Amino acid sequence: MKHFFDYATRQIKTADSLPALLAAAFMGLELIERAATILAQSTSEDAYQTALGEASDAWWALADAPSLAWPQSPMPDTDAREFAAAITSLVMVVAEAILNVASKTTEPADRVACLRAVHHAGNVAAALR
Repeated sequence: MKHFFDYATRQIKTADSLPALLAAAFMGLELIERAATILAQSTSEDAYQTALGEASDAWWALADAPSLAWPQSPMPDTDAREFAAAITSLVMVVAEAILNVASKTTEPADRVACLRAVHHAGNVAAALR
């Protein structure tokens, strides 16, 4: 998990514009929420549940920033198709990267996890077409 934190930190520190910084911070909040979820599910401490709730609230608060340029609701069909195509493109890039890892790892459990993730990513892409 530390690799994720290091990557997010680098993205934030090297952002060269306000929109890039906002996007990097938003992705950082996504990572914080995921990590807090793991922590909250791993123990029964109330503080971790609180941290998860606050991380989620932070993500939703930043999601309201107009500079993130979220699609408007309801989205016209043409815009929705373009947005779905952009998501599909990202899914394919991520799936290719995961397959690359699967082909190079020597750890069988990593390979299984990668192949399962690619399977689900393929389902995402198929659903968006």
